[in-house]
Amino acid sequence: MSYEWPLQERIKLAKNDRRITVVILIEFLLILFKFNDNHKLMNKASKIYLLSIFNLFLFSSQLLVAQEGSTKKLQAGMTGNFGLNFNQMGDNKMLKDGVGTDLSVGICLHTSFKNSSNLGLATGLEFDFQKFGYKVGADSVYYRYTDNTILQKDEAGGTIYRVSSRQYNPVYVSIPLMLLFRTDPIGDWKYFGKFGLRNSFLVSQKINDTGVDLAAPTAVKENTNMKSLGETFFYKGSIGFSAGAEWNFVGSTSLVTELGFFYGLTPMHYRFSKDNYTLYSGADNYFYTKARQNQLILKIAILF
Repeated sequence: MSYEWPLQERIKLAKNDRRITVVILIEFLLILFKFNDNHKLMNKASKIYLLSIFNLFLFSSQLLVAQEGSTKKLQAGMTGNFGLNFNQMGDNKMLKDGVGTDLSVGICLHTSFKNSSNLGLATGLEFDFQKFGYKVGADSVYYRYTDNTILQKDEAGGTIYRVSSRQYNPVYVSIPLMLLFRTDPIGDWKYFGKFGLRNSFLVSQKINDTGVDLAAPTAVKENTNMKSLGETFFYKGSIGFSAGAEWNFVGSTSLVTELGFFYGLTPMHYRFSKDNYTLYSGADNYFYTKARQNQLILKIAILF
């Protein structure tokens, strides 16, 4: 992909035209792609997500142009988030291994209620790429596997593997739904607070384990890209608040920054039946990892 089109030329072409919206969107996407090319954090599917969001937003930006000249009740834009994940453990069979990370991209919407420009709703659609890990507690932990599939309790066979640490790489689709409280403009600035729910739905996950294969117990073995059906609960809900500022830097375009904390309400892992458990610490002492996740999220968005 070429990034040679000079920024000043693009701004010059768009200065007297609604295309300023498209220019800023392109800038945002190019930054994300550059970051991806340099750091290899996103795969091809992630790029498809970005392009899909971009095309959807170009359509919505045309709807927003009609609101200029009057009080805007709807703002839409693109957002990029960076978060820290703090997993809180429910027992000592597995322990948290440091602080996890969360990289998100998506679209966001801010609306105002009909009779109040200071009160509204904030929502959106975001793709979350997470990393977090665990390490084994006091007792040894095992599972059985075949190829890259971890076997459940009611499945026979497999090779026994002793786990020392585990890393999860889940992908979620998140839909925040929050009350929005905004001040009146102070110069080019507005300040706001949010309170509400963050709803996340599991799309995919990968599990990377470090430990020992008991078929060859003298060497450390890494089991990468392991699959375990139902290992991570399909829904992750949290409640939280955030505060930030909105800078109206040109026309109807605003730069938004906010910092929020979200408290996990639902378990990260859950097994409905003991026959579906995969981890065990004794002959028949099967269990699942008990944890909830709190998050600290920094969000940067461009709204139109």
